[in-house]
Amino acid sequence: MASRDRRLTIAAANDSLTRMPHLYKRRRTTAVALTIPLFLFSVSSGSPHAQTSAAPHPTAPPPGAPAPGSRCLGCGTAPEPIDHSDHAGWTQIFDGKTLTNWDGNPEVWKVEDSAITAEHWPERRVGTTYIIWRGGEPGDFELKLEVKADYDVHGGIFYRSIVGPAPVTPNGAAPGARGAVGGAAAAPRPQPAPPAVPSDPKWNVRGYALDWDYDPGNNGNIQDPGGGRTDTQIVWRGYIVRTESGKRPRSIGALGDRDAPMKFITLGDWNQVHIIAHGHQLTHIVNGHVMAMLIDDDQAARRTKGVIALQIEQYGMGRISFRNIWLKQ
Repeated sequence: MASRDRRLTIAAANDSLTRMPHLYKRRRTTAVALTIPLFLFSVSSGSPHAQTSAAPHPTAPPPGAPAPGSRCLGCGTAPEPIDHSDHAGWTQIFDGKTLTNWDGNPEVWKVEDSAITAEHWPERRVGTTYIIWRGGEPGDFELKLEVKADYDVHGGIFYRSIVGPAPVTPNGAAPGARGAVGGAAAAPRPQPAPPAVPSDPKWNVRGYALDWDYDPGNNGNIQDPGGGRTDTQIVWRGYIVRTESGKRPRSIGALGDRDAPMKFITLGDWNQVHIIAHGHQLTHIVNGHVMAMLIDDDQAARRTKGVIALQIEQYGMGRISFRNIWLKQ
């Protein structure tokens, strides 16, 4: 009996030993299974991506803020415009009564209503001519004056210019003819009937000019008729232009739509003109608005000084007047 009990005990022990590896595996599996979630929880709880996101920053102005672009806090105030009638530091070069220091054809130019005037009509046409200020040949300067063009008259304000007959080109074309080199030439301008008062080389001028006609299409342009350039109108209103030797004028920037500034020009009435010539840069301002700017890097054609002159052209008809002429050097 005792022997039988011993055998049963040994068998039970062997059976227990047989089952123990499976039990150990189950316990280890359970332990690993419990460890993985704990590890993941530990990693997840430490990750910044798992933390609650902060509220996004606002992108619109705060309540009660001024409209965008309405002001710049801490920037101060915008510059005040210069008063066109402020002449401190300027020299008056037309006294409003006489043509002292002015030289022009007396059959054309006169003083009337405190202005230098010239006119032509169908019954008495005049050729293109100028009245020249003989008080010097300014280089760097500012010029302020008022101009009025009536009916259909054409004219301009010249500066840094030379006096003398226009040069004759080999092909007989007018110097400074419009259009690109090598391109199709512009249609020739219709020529009026021979004038009763023809042009005189004694009062012929060529150089930089602010174009001014009754029709405001070209008013404010920077031109250089007779300068030997590819174009007469070297800066069209609304552009900043650079010129270089042997090349057509090229725009490097725009001041806006070229037709928009015409709304600042008063037809048939007085307009304030401000010309600034400083080094190789020329600026035309009309009634407080910039019309055109030139950076003249054309060493062959540019001029650094010359006479100031007023012009009436042979085209159109009517009267052109200039007054309140001031110079600052």
